[in-house]
Amino acid sequence: MMKKLQELICKDFGWKLLSIAIATILWFMVINIDQPIGTRDYSRPLSVRNIEVLTDRGLTVGNLEELKNTKIVVKVKAQRTALDRLSQNPEWITASVDLSELSYAVNGDVIALPVTVSVQGGNTYGISSKSPAVVEVSVETMASKELPVEVDLNGDLEDGTYLSEPLLSTETVLVVGPSSLVNNVTSVRAAVAAEDIEQSPDIMAPLTCYNAAGMIVKGVFTDPEEIMVSYALHDMKQVPLQVEITGTPAPGYQVGNIYCRPQYAALLGSPEALERIASLQLDSINVSGMTTSTSRTFHLADYLPEGITLMKDANETAEVTVEIFEQSQKQLTLSSSDLKIMGQENGKEYILHGDAHITLSGDGPALESIQADDLQGSINVNGLSAGDHKVMIHASLPDGFLMNPSYITVTVKETEASE
Repeated sequence: MMKKLQELICKDFGWKLLSIAIATILWFMVINIDQPIGTRDYSRPLSVRNIEVLTDRGLTVGNLEELKNTKIVVKVKAQRTALDRLSQNPEWITASVDLSELSYAVNGDVIALPVTVSVQGGNTYGISSKSPAVVEVSVETMASKELPVEVDLNGDLEDGTYLSEPLLSTETVLVVGPSSLVNNVTSVRAAVAAEDIEQSPDIMAPLTCYNAAGMIVKGVFTDPEEIMVSYALHDMKQVPLQVEITGTPAPGYQVGNIYCRPQYAALLGSPEALERIASLQLDSINVSGMTTSTSRTFHLADYLPEGITLMKDANETAEVTVEIFEQSQKQLTLSSSDLKIMGQENGKEYILHGDAHITLSGDGPALESIQADDLQGSINVNGLSAGDHKVMIHASLPDGFLMNPSYITVTVKETEASE
């Protein structure tokens, strides 16, 4: 049985192979030459052509963004292999609306225009249908308005690193587009990433338009479309605010407590610039002839050295209040050797000149009982550079007593250990 099967297979084997080859060729010919026609759907974006017909006359398309986001479903008829090629190259299909017929359109017109579809490949492809076949074009007046640029800083910097206020290549930009959209724009923002600033302090930032609700307004553009935002990386240092009280109140009155709110200013600058500033000296307050307390507000930016700025969101003003009241007074002398020196730095020597003469105020009988030995006096020399300085004296006082502002001269010398 097996032998007969082998003879059957091998008999005229060459002719059998030739028959199979001919059948295969014929099958391919049928598939590629006489295959059935099919259809397939393709989704393509809509492009707008010849918009200059409107813009040259100060008009534009009010719903341009909507048209650009419209998808046209095109049903294409062709042989299967041709449809396969088209699926691999969908960009061969283009859908557009032509505005060249709108040369007489005016503001407020809403005009229906046909969608034109074309496919590369000549007669190979046929268009069975397109949806939508017609779109509405809204004609509006082109408008513009100027708005300031706001900067949105996204992300965090490394600890200990602070930014100066941003410097913009232009402070304002024009917002241009359909009048209905331009009227909705309330702000223009430039987004900057903190990590980008650490790589380069100069950032080219694109601009985005927003409405009053904080939503992006599409369909408008800015002129320019992006700006340069520049920052300086700084260190931060807090320095005390100092104010000198001059003059003498009216007879029988004296200066009481001095309140400064805030007591410190947060400053930004290079390490070298910050090293040179130990405190922020405000203008003196003259209390000559006064019988009541007085207050004064200082704008801190007016007292900043060159190269120093206030930290963002820090207090921009300081209010100094000087109490003036009618009180008995008593003068005491504290030995300079009894003053506690706070804030000393390594590599510096601090020399105090003379004794500390202070004036206390309070209830007469109680005031008489206070002696110099009852007080613990101190000064703070933190941040003082080499040279002579007039430093305010602090003392711990019993409740109900005040001390007039008193100062002592301190000489700061650099020691060999600091050189």
